[in-house]
Amino acid sequence: METKNLNEVIKEVYNGTIITVKKVIPLDPNIGSPQLISPPLTVELGVLVGFTGEIKGELILQAKENVFSHIGEKMFGMPLSQEMLDSFAGELGNMIAGSLSTYLASVEISTDITYPTVLKGNAQLTGFKRSFFVTIEYENIGKVEVYLLLNQ
Repeated sequence: METKNLNEVIKEVYNGTIITVKKVIPLDPNIGSPQLISPPLTVELGVLVGFTGEIKGELILQAKENVFSHIGEKMFGMPLSQEMLDSFAGELGNMIAGSLSTYLASVEISTDITYPTVLKGNAQLTGFKRSFFVTIEYENIGKVEVYLLLNQ
């Protein structure tokens, strides 16, 4: 993939991520500016979904437990038990990555996603070539950090 094409793909992935998060999470977000980061990335609690196809990498959603809990309660109308929280975090990652993959197909970028992996307890991620993240803040709830780790 040429650099120009890769940059266009990155722009579409970023735009698609924001559109998807707004569509999946029924809360009004304040979206920060995208920022570049360098390895390693430490994740206290989050979910990782891999991408294959024209874009290779991982999408990671990271938030504190109470933020995932508030989002789950808003989406399902009832509080989530501790046992359900990990499952919900994984499913939220799956919904966002699946919707992002559908969005990318609509702009002619072919991708597939892996099963979600829940990350807990200060997992350190390395081995990615480039990464950016954006903070999505929900008033009176907290923030979700969305990372895109690219392997190309």
